Amino acid sequence: MIPDSMGCGRRLYRKVQPLIEQAAQTGEGKADRYRKHFMALSHMWVLILHLAQGGKSLRQSHSRLGANPNLRRRLGLTNWVSLSQLARSSTSREAECFESLLEALTNVVRRTPGLCKNKDVEWQALNRVKAIDSTFLRLSAKLSPWSKQGGYEAGVRVQYTLEPGTHIPELLHMHTVEKNDHVALWEQDLTPFVGWTILMDLGYYGHRQFKRLREGGVHFLSKLHTQAAYRVNETRTITHNQTAKQGGDLDLVLSDQMITLGSPNNRRGAVLCDVRLVTSRNPQGKVCQLITDRFDLAAWEVVELYRRRWQIELFFRWLKRQLGAVRALGQSREAVWLTLLVAGIVALLWLLLNEMQVKPYGMSRISWLGAVAVGLKHAINLSG
Repeated sequence: MIPDSMGCGRRLYRKVQPLIEQAAQTGEGKADRYRKHFMALSHMWVLILHLAQGGKSLRQSHSRLGANPNLRRRLGLTNWVSLSQLARSSTSREAECFESLLEALTNVVRRTPGLCKNKDVEWQALNRVKAIDSTFLRLSAKLSPWSKQGGYEAGVRVQYTLEPGTHIPELLHMHTVEKNDHVALWEQDLTPFVGWTILMDLGYYGHRQFKRLREGGVHFLSKLHTQAAYRVNETRTITHNQTAKQGGDLDLVLSDQMITLGSPNNRRGAVLCDVRLVTSRNPQGKVCQLITDRFDLAAWEVVELYRRRWQIELFFRWLKRQLGAVRALGQSREAVWLTLLVAGIVALLWLLLNEMQVKPYGMSRISWLGAVAVGLKHAINLSG
């Protein structure tokens, strides 16, 4: 038997159930309007259990959950819903209750002491840092004509941020594929990012973009574009120990310079003064140039900070390939958005599980999450 999966399920249920009950009342119960037999609270639990158990299809999860009469009663579903009703509700139900649950759960995770207990020098450097990137979800051009734009492949791009210090993901927005990452960030409200440092790849690159971030009180850290024009104003001294992680087979800092970024002849761009350019070389001999407006970090800390951007790529892999969010609940825009919201909720539940520190050694994250989902169902059975 898997150690303590039932106990974890019970503890997780006690934390999540009040949040779900509160979220179900969001908008004065607007999500339950015109529904008598399938309320938002039941719907949220069904979809959470569907993804947490790694259901390969909604049909499979519907059959599995429907085979447990006691679980159905505890979910308020004495008369089990049909598969078509579940699919229609995943398209037509107001997403506001799921958005409210995602926000409330994020606040709970952020306040969890175990996620930020090691407040050492490394954690302080990672504090108030977000990596930003997007991922692509492929859809059917026939069933989702709204997602087919021009000559692009049918599907949507989803903008996420991930905090390297706490691993908390944040779902920003979903858009069709003709809009690239640079434009998506340009249209994004910067208010939630004020005081934060954004780690970005070249898809978001733009000198006007960096100027906008600066003026909005947002720091940036990015690779330097190979065709970017700049002028070196000052070369900063590098001490002997300023290497990434100070030794080992890791990146070596080659230079730390103050530059003026951009060309005054480029009318579509911008000229930024006092930008920091840190150049490093990895063990394979590849040179990397990073630009930032953070001057409080050592050069090796800038290099190490950018390395943490890779965590969001690992998060996308887990989200799509292991959790199964690549299989949308439906082909409509609303169903795809609901899929992403539920996937974010389950990812936050995993962080709460991780804080409990009871995952058996050698067991994969998705297997442990599925085992705890069984404990969740058992806790629901015992509730009431």
